[in-house]
Amino acid sequence: MNGEYYTTIGMDVSDRKTQVCVMAKVGATPRIVMETTIPTTKDGLAKFLSTQDRDTPVAFETGMHCRWMNEVAEGMGFRTYVANPCRLRMITESKTKNDVNDARMLARIALSDPGLLHPVKLRGPEHQKMLNLHEMRNLLVKQRTGIVVQLRAVAKSMGFRIAKCSAASFHNLDRSTWPEEFRDIAWPMIKNLEQLAITIKTYEKQIRELAETPTFKAQVERLMEIRYVGLYVATGFVAVTGGDMERFEKPRDIGPWLGVTPKQDQSGDIDRQCHITKAGSPFMRRLLVESAQMILRDGSADTDLKAKGLRICARGAKIAKRKAITAVARSLAVLMVAMLKKPDAPYVPLSERCEKELLAMRATA
Repeated sequence: MNGEYYTTIGMDVSDRKTQVCVMAKVGATPRIVMETTIPTTKDGLAKFLSTQDRDTPVAFETGMHCRWMNEVAEGMGFRTYVANPCRLRMITESKTKNDVNDARMLARIALSDPGLLHPVKLRGPEHQKMLNLHEMRNLLVKQRTGIVVQLRAVAKSMGFRIAKCSAASFHNLDRSTWPEEFRDIAWPMIKNLEQLAITIKTYEKQIRELAETPTFKAQVERLMEIRYVGLYVATGFVAVTGGDMERFEKPRDIGPWLGVTPKQDQSGDIDRQCHITKAGSPFMRRLLVESAQMILRDGSADTDLKAKGLRICARGAKIAKRKAITAVARSLAVLMVAMLKKPDAPYVPLSERCEKELLAMRATA
């Protein structure tokens, strides 16, 4: 900052090249100082930034390259704003969207009010590693499930059914009773499933080992006190949030952050019911939904979360069950933040009030 003169750098990042706009404000009028294109590489970024004033903030969007770009810029002494593209409709839904205009808009927003970029806080390297391990494991699990489903479908088309078992143990089934024609088709995929099982176990071992490090151990053990929160849900939650609960002023702020709260569409007397925003991590939402389904299934242990879900299901609306699962998933995330914010507070899975409520519901069922 020099009097009323202020400069920002906006970068629209593509896989091979990055469009750069250096914009300055003299008085109340912003003007473009320079526009150029640089390679999307560490050397290319460092070479360009070495020609710029270190007091100049740099703005770019989240994406594949944002982590190393942030490290390079911060390492050279620049202040960075990693913008959330989901909150920048003026860019993503622009009628004149191109690299040049996007870089200009990022620079202009950073020049006027950086808060409008909704800058995100990037995870630390260990938390990012944990998230990468989960994503690789999930990719392989999806492949395994797809193979098993397809093999079962082919078997049915040949007039027989394969014995029930989990996808993880499918390759261990006794195949002596399978028709020879089907065995000829299935054996290459069985070999593939055997290799997938080994690779998945390798990733699971790495997740368990990383969970025992000081970065994760205390928070993961704290979260696993919650009923139906296992190792993968706990490590996934700590990884996605970066283990930083201070970013949430109140525990319920995790709902909008993960995109499990309904979108608002209210104007005057009209207040529409909308679907959840899905603004956060799809990976974490899926884990929360899976945990919510376990909490609400028949025969699961009674908890406050189960009481809340059954209360919503009792309304009897057509989509009451789906709303209950979403509500329980959101409440589970809130509970997880609350427990990490107060690591010494006792966890009470079932309060006296909810216990009475569950007994009353079952008595009238």
